[in-house]
Amino acid sequence: MKKFDVHVCLVSDQAVPNFLPVLDKDFRPQEVVLLVTEQMQARAAALADVMRKSCGVKVRQLAVADAYDIARVGEQVFALLCDMDKDQVALNVTGGTKLMAIAAFAMFKEAGYPSFYFTADSNEVLLLDNNERLLLQPPKIKIEDYLMLYGYPARNKLQKQLVYPEWLPFAEELVRAHGSLGPELGRLNFEISQTDKRALKCKVPAGAVAHNMQYLLDLLAKNGLAQQQGDCLVFVDEEAKKYVAGGWFEDYVFQTAKSLPGVQDVALNVQIENAKEQVFQHNELDVLLLADNVLHVLECKTANFAKHEDKAEEALYKLESLKKLGGLRTKAMLLSYRELTGKIRNRAMGAQIGVIEQKDLSGMKTLLEKWANGR
Repeated sequence: MKKFDVHVCLVSDQAVPNFLPVLDKDFRPQEVVLLVTEQMQARAAALADVMRKSCGVKVRQLAVADAYDIARVGEQVFALLCDMDKDQVALNVTGGTKLMAIAAFAMFKEAGYPSFYFTADSNEVLLLDNNERLLLQPPKIKIEDYLMLYGYPARNKLQKQLVYPEWLPFAEELVRAHGSLGPELGRLNFEISQTDKRALKCKVPAGAVAHNMQYLLDLLAKNGLAQQQGDCLVFVDEEAKKYVAGGWFEDYVFQTAKSLPGVQDVALNVQIENAKEQVFQHNELDVLLLADNVLHVLECKTANFAKHEDKAEEALYKLESLKKLGGLRTKAMLLSYRELTGKIRNRAMGAQIGVIEQKDLSGMKTLLEKWANGR
């Protein structure tokens, strides 16, 4: 495969097209030169850090005074090329502003240096001087590296396995019974919310349908989460209490996402550093998955949004903000154990946020697969 010792890259909000050609061992250069505007300094620093750590390449940055000053960009690129052999260096023209890309490409072409364009959808490199196409086969990007590329490092090692897999049958049964246990689960969650955070007891809720509530209590006991003692429900520990209060749904969605074909990485309860740009305030993400190098953000809720539309609005606002997390291709979805209102569905549709709600739960895996694959 044709390769170059040096890649010259134009830094923009889209980091993947610059990173993947470097990640591929057969196309990897020895050095990367980043052309960086003042606005892109943070992006460039994140990109350089991941390239060094994941690919072991040398990275240096060249400051671009004005991305819209074609003549000036051309001069800077020309000065850079004077020290480089034409057979050893190529321009990755995929990133940067359009004018910046035009200036850099024109300068490379005039000086007789090659340029290439990378298509993230097909992992192809198009050599612009002869229209030759190279199919790359880079390793799958991991979520932690992807977040780093966009300047949002994870606070801790990512969780990629269930902590309590023995409790998953409880979650699976709640999903199977989604049409009948919603009100009872809501009442139980209300009683849990009335207790101190560390308290292991709550009042046994009165069920809207008595036999449904008894079934829910039996499920808790059967799966080793809690036991009824008189008019109290006693949880085995704090983690069991948190699980019953909503963590079970996140676990179920995570395990379902993990089973999808073509998914390259999945993580649960991801905590990220706050963005320097203060784009959003929330920094805990229920489930993240990567498919075809596109980040998918999933927010999992068990609240009754029909009664609490303000909470639904808050969840949608959070997802809108988080769509900025991993570049323009990032996708977001709200998954609700309960039925949504028409207002919330329309709000999600208008924001291009996917929705899976109560009526869809039995077909969740199929719907998630279609969504992750862009269908």
